[in-house]
Amino acid sequence: MKLKSIILSAICALTVIAGFTSCSDDDVDNSWKEGSVVDLPSYRAFILSEGTMSKNNSHLFFVDPMTDKPYESDIFEKQNGIKLGDTANDMLILDGDIYIVMNVSKVLYRLNGAGVIKATYNNFDGDGLGEPRNAVAYNGKLYVTCYGGYVARFDAKTLAFEAKVKTDNNPEEIIAYGGNLFCVCSGMGTGNTLCIIDITKNFNHAESVVTLDNPYAIKLANSHIYIAAYGFYDPNTKTNDPKVGVFNIDTKTTTEIAKGTRILATGDKLYIANSTSPDWVNYTTTMSVYDANTGKISPFTLSGKGGEAISNGNIYMMELNPYDGSIYIATTDYVTNSNVYHFNSDGSYIGSFNAGGINANSMVFLKN
Repeated sequence: MKLKSIILSAICALTVIAGFTSCSDDDVDNSWKEGSVVDLPSYRAFILSEGTMSKNNSHLFFVDPMTDKPYESDIFEKQNGIKLGDTANDMLILDGDIYIVMNVSKVLYRLNGAGVIKATYNNFDGDGLGEPRNAVAYNGKLYVTCYGGYVARFDAKTLAFEAKVKTDNNPEEIIAYGGNLFCVCSGMGTGNTLCIIDITKNFNHAESVVTLDNPYAIKLANSHIYIAAYGFYDPNTKTNDPKVGVFNIDTKTTTEIAKGTRILATGDKLYIANSTSPDWVNYTTTMSVYDANTGKISPFTLSGKGGEAISNGNIYMMELNPYDGSIYIATTDYVTNSNVYHFNSDGSYIGSFNAGGINANSMVFLKN
């Protein structure tokens, strides 16, 4: 027996006598699972489905990233005894905690790493903010875009509301970079601006610059900022013209690089999915990847059954597993549960699973 094991055995014997019953080689912090009624592994993933507006059918499911097997029921409801609510719009992680933005229910949740509620904020109307949409964390603060035309600041631990800044109409996704917040404003389909807020000063002013028409997404990777926009709806053709662009911080301009309806930024690459439909029922999707270093776009081929399903599907989510570089892509028909397809970074198919809810839009990964 090794000396370390002999010493450890002696310590364990003493701690058992003193009333403690566990001992291990490593000082493992299991505080992330405090209050959990489910035995979750240290490496885990969570997938958020927004459901259908006004149906109170948003869901949060745990997924084992080693097997791609989801837990059999909504992990939020299982852990907390209540339903998640109506129209879950965004999810992110900070310091091992999970944050969820509930749009129609107008609730902001902070959960521990097992999905147990640690803090809640639900006074969006009382504080004159309107419906929350998306969030970003920066320096211990949570910044949330709100449809009343504001970016609101919260303490990330307590979710105490601290301040708000007026933006253009209907701010959507938001990022933080270089001491500034950048959020795109859709104007509910009529806007074309991006608001920039300096958070190193007084957090009291938003500069507005023109970007793509009807923007909904903004992503950051390796100092590169990308914007995705649906384009204005044309009542004559009954179509939109979705575009993807690169935002230049110095000139504050956006340069269109591709047609696309969903984007995923990682490193110097931007993955672009473009789902089109003649009737809003049958879809065709093409995949491509943009290289920020060369400025070139190449086809991105997805293999196997997953690739076939994606090519005939409507893409609603693309997420990266930061621990292994693999990609998860979810489709939607807006009526039934989303299917999620898992691919290696080279596009080779790994497997698929049912998201457990309609319109899967976010996926996060944790490892303790």
